[in-house]
Formats: sequence, structure tokens, C-alpha cells
Amino acid sequence: MCALAMNGEDRLGPLIQAGLDRIDQGLSIFDSELRLLAWNRQFLDLLGFPAHLAFVGADFASFIRHNAERGEYGPGPVEALVAARVADAWKFEPHSFERVRPDGAVIHVSGAPLPDGGFVTVYTDVTAQKEREAILEERAADRAAALRQSEARLKIIANEVPAGIAHLDEDLVVLYANSRFAKAYGLKPEEMIGRFSREILAEETHRVAAPYFEQARMGSAVDFEMTISLPDGRRKDIRTFLRPEKPSRGAVIGFYILSIDITRQKAANSALMQSRKMDALGRLSSGISHDFNNLLTVISGNLLPLRDKVADEELRAEYIDPAIAAARRGSGLTKRLLTLARRQPVAPAPIDVDEAIAGIVRILRSTMPEKIEIISSSRGRARPALADPAQFEMALLNLAMNARDAIRGAGEIRFGSDVCNIGSVEAETLKIRRGRYVRVRVTDTGIGMSREQRDHIFEPFYTSKGEGVGAGLGLTMVYAFVRQSNGAIRVDSEAGRGSAFTVLLPVAPRDAPDPVRAVRVAPASVAAVKPRGLVLLVEDDADVRSVIRRELVALGYPVIEAGCAREALELADQVREIGIVLSDIGLPGGQSGRDLAREIRELLPAAGVLLMTGHAVADSAEAAEGGIPVLRKPIEPKDLAAALARVHDGSDP
Repeated sequence: MCALAMNGEDRLGPLIQAGLDRIDQGLSIFDSELRLLAWNRQFLDLLGFPAHLAFVGADFASFIRHNAERGEYGPGPVEALVAARVADAWKFEPHSFERVRPDGAVIHVSGAPLPDGGFVTVYTDVTAQKEREAILEERAADRAAALRQSEARLKIIANEVPAGIAHLDEDLVVLYANSRFAKAYGLKPEEMIGRFSREILAEETHRVAAPYFEQARMGSAVDFEMTISLPDGRRKDIRTFLRPEKPSRGAVIGFYILSIDITRQKAANSALMQSRKMDALGRLSSGISHDFNNLLTVISGNLLPLRDKVADEELRAEYIDPAIAAARRGSGLTKRLLTLARRQPVAPAPIDVDEAIAGIVRILRSTMPEKIEIISSSRGRARPALADPAQFEMALLNLAMNARDAIRGAGEIRFGSDVCNIGSVEAETLKIRRGRYVRVRVTDTGIGMSREQRDHIFEPFYTSKGEGVGAGLGLTMVYAFVRQSNGAIRVDSEAGRGSAFTVLLPVAPRDAPDPVRAVRVAPASVAAVKPRGLVLLVEDDADVRSVIRRELVALGYPVIEAGCAREALELADQVREIGIVLSDIGLPGGQSGRDLAREIRELLPAAGVLLMTGHAVADSAEAAEGGIPVLRKPIEPKDLAAALARVHDGSDP
């Protein structure tokens, strides 16, 4: 192939041509008359020109015509397509463009004019490069789409997670805030961007948080809890996590904030702690009540006959009567402890809440100071609540007495009731089942309570009224009653703003059964009892046994004694004249008084059985279910006489 014009027989011509044929790019040189002067093999191969077209002096238009005829330039008259391109070539201007051939090959064409006229053009096959670029662009587009999707997903997550999230720079300017963080301050996320934290946070909140912010700016990860004030006046308990932002160079350029509302969690923890305290108190009270009541039995049982034998009225009034009264107060205190510790059985029944409130209000209006106004209101007639009616009325009275003590001078106590639905979240916080509840509110305009007082208000013996005023058990008993009724109680109060107690009690089902009534011992006078039969007294405490034996003898009963169930059964097997068995429920040796009662009924079917206990009245209820009357220690002589009379009637054929 002779592709390079030479003067004479220059030996460099073939060498230069061989070199040009070895490069990967096509090359063509046309003179000022648009005649071909030089080319290489790649020029023909890349552009698909036949070899016969290429010769020194070949017309530029012949190459263009060849392309036009085979459709390289698209549709249109061939001569018109040729004329347009030849006209552009005559301009001898630098040009650079890419042309896609029909076979899909992409050729980059780059031409430059020569100093003496004409131009040189370089043709480069960039098909592979374009394919790589297309692949890279596709990957970049996919990554960009994935990034946008990831950002959208992260935005959704950041806005939906139950936490406030923000990003602050080193100058405490907000760079980002999610919707929950912004909403807490009554703003939109875009309204927070670019603002200083002190412009957004309440003054008190910023003052407390500032030292922690400073630690984060210094590069420390910080966790802390605080109470914040929101623009709408609410106060929230917040747990906040601060994490510094450190780019590759290591300097802190800001920090991230994640704040979680733990108000409900703290309320739930407080309720759980209160429940555990009550359970612990219940176990403690139940454990000591037996021994304590045995002591009171011995004290009362010796003081009462002693009083009858002392003729000196002044001596009795000064020494014996106060001691008897103190023993009875001790017995009453034990009962209250067992009640508030949830060891007292309840008789749940449908309660007409409005009627119960109306009855309490009538009592209060006649007993409260004139400057305290009692107001009752309800939203329609509430559904009946399912709870113990007597304990419900006592709870209302305790709440009213607490409100009275909180009012200094004039004020008002307001009762209200309605029915509400408790959802899953609130039910979990209050530790109750979700559903419909009767809501009873007792509010007052008293002095209110501090946060510390609210945290302890339901604890036994806690009082803010000062020493010597009450026993500190009123609200604790209300709490115990409500929890035992499968309900909940909460208090909203601030110092100087009064208090509002909200009691939630389950709505009674429409087919609720009548309340179960406890077995009651009919009153009777000591003189009316006509003793019949031998009494087997079973009591492990010798002092208590001595006191009760003396009372039985005083009532005219012959008595034999046993210290445990095994001894009692041996006596019952040998002495068939036993007419009544009076036994303590808590006995040593593995057999209780209830166990003894069952065996006595089989051994002596005609004998009456009477039980007594110093433990919680729950023991009494269990025994009463079997038709066995139960006396609670310390036992008054008249109650013992009445119980014996009932046993006589019950065992008489």
C-alpha cells in the first residue's frame, strides 16, 4: 500500500508508513484542495472504507459519498448529505465529535487545520470506552437512586422512631431535626434549621443541658436525664444521649442529640415500685399480724377481767381503761395494715358510682368547714363500676379528708365521674387491662404537692401534714383498694395549684352477679348464751390459750386444751363428749386449723367448729367458704359468746 506521497525515492517513506499502520487510531491528511495526501490502515478499517477508495489525490467527497450511500448519515438525498459535509470541510475549522456507525461502533473524530492548508484528522474507536462509561453511569444512577431511597427510608425512620433527633454544630446551631424533636417545641423541622439551641430550648432546659452540651463539644459521649418544659406548659422526663461528630481529621465539629420521652416509663416504674412496696408490706404485715394479735389477745384478755375486779373507779379510769383502749387501737391498726396490704378480701359488686358519690357528698356537706364547698358533677349516668361498695365509699372519704387537709381556709372539693376507654399504651403504663373504665375524679383547690411528695404520697405512714396528724394510711388504703379492684389511681398536682386524684375502676359487666356476702356472726349478749357441751380449745400459744380458757370458763363452758392439731385429734378420739372445737388457724406441726376442722367433722359429726386467727382476714374468708365461722384476734368476750351461740344453733339437730 502506498499511502504517503513522497518526493523522489525517499527511503523514510516506507518506514513512516509502517509506523502509522501500527497505531490504534485512524489517520487521514487532506490538502487545501481536499485531496487525500496520506492515511494509515486503521483509517480504512475503522470507517469501513474499501481499499480502492484510498489513493494519493483521492477526492474527499468520494469518501463522504460512500458513507452517505450506505446510510452512515441517516435518511435523505445522497448528494445533499455529501454537499453539506463537503461545505463544512472547506471551512478548515478545528472539529471534534463522535459518530455512531450503523454497526454500533462509536468513532471519535478530531480534526485540525494544517498551516499550509488542508487538515489532519484522527479517528479513535471509543466503543469500549463508551460501553464502560455507560456501565459506570448506570451504576452511578443505581447508586444515586439507592442513596435517595436510603435517605428517604432514613428520613421516615428518623421521623417515626419514638425519639427526638437533632444535629448541632460546634456553635450549637441546629443543622438537622426530625419531626418529633421539632414538634415538641411547636415547630416544623425546617423552621429549626440554622437557629441556635438557646433560641429553641426553654431557659431552664438550656441551663441544665448546657454543661452536657459542652462535654459533647469536647468529644465525650454523654447520657443524662432531665425534666424539660415544653411551650404548651407540659413537663416531660427526658433521657438524652449526646454523641460527638468527629470527621477523619479528629476535631469535633458538632454532636448528635437523641432524646427519649421516659415520662410514662418512669410512671410505670414508680407504679411497679409502689406495687412491690405494697407487696412487701403485705408479706410483713401478714407475718407479724398473728404474733401481734396474740399479744393483744393476752393484753386485752387480762385487762378486761382485771378491770372488773378493781373497785377503785379512779384507778380504773387512770390506768386500766387507757390500756384497754390502746389495745383496741392496736387491733384496729393491724386491720388497717392488712387492708392496705391487699390481704383483706373484697366483695366486688356493681356500684352506682353517682349514687355513691351523692351519698358521700351529703355526709361531707354536713361535716366539712363552711368555707369549703363540695361540688358534684358527672357526664351523664356512668356505667356501674365493679368493686367493693364499702371500700369504695371509704376510698372516697379518704380522698375527701386528704383534700380537706390540703385546703388552707376557703376552697372547694369537686367530685366527678364518667366512663372512658383505656388504650393499650396507657393500660401498659398503668399496669391494667385495656378496656372501659369508670373514671372518678376528686379535685381540690388546696396547697398542692411537690414532685417529691407525689412520689411518696401512697407510701404507708408517709404524711406531709406534720407529726401527730393522722397515721399516714388513708391514701395508702385508697391505693391498695384500687389495685385490688384491678384498677388504677394517679395524682396530678403542683405546689400551689391544688391536686386531682383520678381513680379508674373496671366497668361492671351487664350480667355481673350479686356480691358475695361474708359470713357474719349475729350479735348476742353474754347473758343470752346457754352453754352446752365440752369445748376443745386448740391454741399453740400458752398465754393466749390461758386467756381464752378463762373467758370460756367465765361463760360457763367446761374446757379441755391442746397445743397442736395432733393432740387435738387424739383428745377428740378419746373424749366423745366434745361439743365444740375452738381452734386457731395457724398451728404448728404441719396441720392447720382448717385441716383440723375437716378431720373433726369426720370424727365428731355432731360437734360444732369455730376458728380464730391473728392473720389476715383472707384466712377467714377461706374458712367461711366451708361454712365455718372465724373470729379475728384479739377477741372481745361478747363476740366470743355470740360465735359460740351461733355454733350451738348450727350444730343443734
